[in-house]
Amino acid sequence: MTVRRLRLACLRPRLGTMEVTISSRDGFTIAATKGVLDDSAKEPFREKLHPLVGVKGTKLIVDLSGSQRVSSPGIGNMVALNADANTNSSHVVFCNLQPYVKMVISVTKLDKFFNITADLDTAVAWCQQQQ
Repeated sequence: MTVRRLRLACLRPRLGTMEVTISSRDGFTIAATKGVLDDSAKEPFREKLHPLVGVKGTKLIVDLSGSQRVSSPGIGNMVALNADANTNSSHVVFCNLQPYVKMVISVTKLDKFFNITADLDTAVAWCQQQQ
């Protein structure tokens, strides 16, 4: 029985680890992702992004240009971040969605829930309008 479990675990694909890099532009925080938005996004989102949106009035731009794919757990991380921001009167705007990520967001109708812009410049402008 143990051998079987180990064998199944070895057959599961490893998608890698998503990374988040924090920077700023025009006074707004930018979080750039790199890698697949999957269950590996949970730790970077919780450690780096949730504390930011936990501060009332924060405007966080999440640049998804480095994330070509998204899975269900990745969508869950995005929803949790957005919900946390809403709870704390903060805002999250996602920008530079890659084609597959954009399609998944659209099919799940989350484009009605998330603030989404085409690019970083538009995201900065959106944040400026929220002040």
